[in-house]
This record gives sequence, structure tokens and C-alpha cells, in this order.
Amino acid sequence: MSRRLGRDKASLAVQGKPLALWVAAALAPWVSECWLITNQPQVHLSFGLPLLTDLKPGQGPLGGLETALFFAAGPLVLAAAVDAPFLAPPLLEALIARAPRGVKVPVVCGTSRGLQPFPGLYPVSLLPRLGEFLQSGRHVRRFLEQCHPQTLSQEEVARLDPEGRSFFNLNTLEDLERAGAWQGGPPSLNPAF
Repeated sequence: MSRRLGRDKASLAVQGKPLALWVAAALAPWVSECWLITNQPQVHLSFGLPLLTDLKPGQGPLGGLETALFFAAGPLVLAAAVDAPFLAPPLLEALIARAPRGVKVPVVCGTSRGLQPFPGLYPVSLLPRLGEFLQSGRHVRRFLEQCHPQTLSQEEVARLDPEGRSFFNLNTLEDLERAGAWQGGPPSLNPAF
């Protein structure tokens, strides 16, 4: 809902590229399909990504995850937040490698700030459990705790993503400026399209 930033995050550009396309590019080597789950599909048509609208709008990140699990053609979903454009490839590879066939729990990262739900690998078999959880709550970490996920340790995460940029969410104008500096130039505060 982008309450702190006050504008659509998926369309915000860092180095002229919308955040949604940064995330899609990072996920592309690891997934057979990459969707943008949105409640504003008209705004995001120009990205060229397949779009899905939330099954139940207003449920936050867990609502988006529920939608992804519902539409998934395979047994697993690699989910990421649209406002975290700096996903480390070694970290994504480690998440996927940690999930054996038939995994029944999420695979997520542990950090000094606790469990990080995104990026994360989620089995489609969690869909009924997530639907039940959403009837009484929307807190992502609480849902994760109930699922008893497999977790990449804090030490392993630090080795795979030493700067922790995979978990850097763009929530404020200051965050956007910092992200622009990481990419070697000033960020754009206007939608890219």
C-alpha cells in the first residue's frame, strides 16, 4: 500500500528501471514464470510482465503470497517483495538448493532482525493453511513461525549477501536516494512509465 512513500512502488525507478523490473530480472534465472501481483493492473501493463490481481485485496504481503500459491503451476513459489530490488543471486540459489522435492515448509532467511519472509521459497501445499491464517491475521512473521520454516542461518545469509541488500526495502524517499547511490547515480522519483 506504500503508506510511507505515498506512491506506487512497483513503478518507481532506480536508474530508469522500475523496481518491479529489477526484481523480475533477479528472479528470472530461477523461475519458469515471473508474475507481478498487483491491485492496480492498468498501472503496470507497460512493464510487460504477466499480472495477477490479489484473490482478496487488502491482505498485504500474505494476500499476494496466497495469490501466487493459488495460481502456481508447480509445487513451489519463489516470492520476493517489489520494493526490495537488490536480490543477491547467491542467496536465491541457496534458498532453492535448500528445498528438496516435496518440501512442506517455507525456506526463508534468518537475519539479526529475525526471519525474513522475502525472498522466500513457499510450497503450494501451504495454500489452505495460509487461507485459514488470513481469516484472523496478516502478520507475515507470525505465519512463518507457525509453519516452522527451514531457515538459512544468519551466518550463511551474511556470507551470501554481505551487505544485506536483499532485505533492503524502499519505504521512504531517503531509501530511494540510497538505492540510487548504490546503482551509481541519482534515482528517479517519477514513475518510469
